[in-house]
Amino acid sequence: MNSNVLNSNMGSPYSFEHPRMNDEQDKQIIARLFEQLMIFDCITITTSRINFALYFLIKNLGINTVERLFESGYLKLMIWSPLIVTGNGRQRDDGTIDESVIFSQPPIAAASLSDSDTDPEKNIQMALQYFDLHRDRKRIFARLAAKNYVVPNGMDFSKNSTKLVLDAYENNSLAELGLPNVKEPTQLNLDERKILLNLGHKVLETTLLSKYHLKSYENFEHYSICKQNINNIGKAYNITDNSDKLFNLEGLPNLRELFLQEKISFDSVFKYRHLSNAKFYRKWINEKGENSSAIEITKEYLNEIKRNNSFFESSGGKFIKNLGLFGINTALTTAIAGPLGVAASYPLGLLEDYWLNSLLIGKTPSMFIEDIRREIPEE
Repeated sequence: MNSNVLNSNMGSPYSFEHPRMNDEQDKQIIARLFEQLMIFDCITITTSRINFALYFLIKNLGINTVERLFESGYLKLMIWSPLIVTGNGRQRDDGTIDESVIFSQPPIAAASLSDSDTDPEKNIQMALQYFDLHRDRKRIFARLAAKNYVVPNGMDFSKNSTKLVLDAYENNSLAELGLPNVKEPTQLNLDERKILLNLGHKVLETTLLSKYHLKSYENFEHYSICKQNINNIGKAYNITDNSDKLFNLEGLPNLRELFLQEKISFDSVFKYRHLSNAKFYRKWINEKGENSSAIEITKEYLNEIKRNNSFFESSGGKFIKNLGLFGINTALTTAIAGPLGVAASYPLGLLEDYWLNSLLIGKTPSMFIEDIRREIPEE
């Protein structure tokens, strides 16, 4: 199964205005996206009715690169349609808040964006309106981008999440999260309602992650109310941390830092993602790195480098023939084809040793890291 990760770094999906961010914050968000594109198969980015996420991508990467990401199947946009709301009281003339009006209202309620707000075509135009592009260019881009939209049924998700949180409160299941059931739900004050609202958002997110088979960068494991969905949610944060550790093990900065230090360009993702070493690495780090500690992933990595391969013993003749195709010298071929069928005792040069190990061992995650190392310009 392909690895698909949720990226919610490009503005809040609940916001109705563009956030204010400086250049450094922009770079950090793009660096995180670059890293995700390198170690996951697909990135699903959350966006709101104003579509700041797509605006942000085009502003920082250019419309051609964003279009290529969509066209290659690397990127999807999810309109965050489900909403959970709570009352905030009524503001008095003197600026203070009258909380008394909330005590006749449910503490949280389900809501959803309108059909108009969840229309991909309209959502795309919300982002494109800020760019001076020819009408035909916008039309071509919008047609392609719309094919890469995910639009959940907002009301269904928000209703289920709201019900789950309220049931949990009434059953006193939220005591360990700081909200014991000591009063009727309608009597909860503003601060207590904010806790419920936050929990509702957590349940909502885990439900969407589970539904669409997405990995998350947030650790939900301490939220007992989310436990029914946790087993279906991948741990993107753990995979990324473990990938960082392997790069550090090889004496390299992690992928984010390599981009931030301008040692690798963003568009290099189009070059490296298709390489067989990169495909192997993505599959391997997602399988091994999701539930492994730093020590465990290091052990797995070293075992991959050292592991034995039975290809030589089972396919000796074919292997020797292939050596000729690679231009390996006669001495090495003779050594491999000797009476014992092994080259372990034969004195090999560095080049022969490199080729023999590469061909016998096959793919290892270290090969992708070495590909990245070769990409970095020498200082």
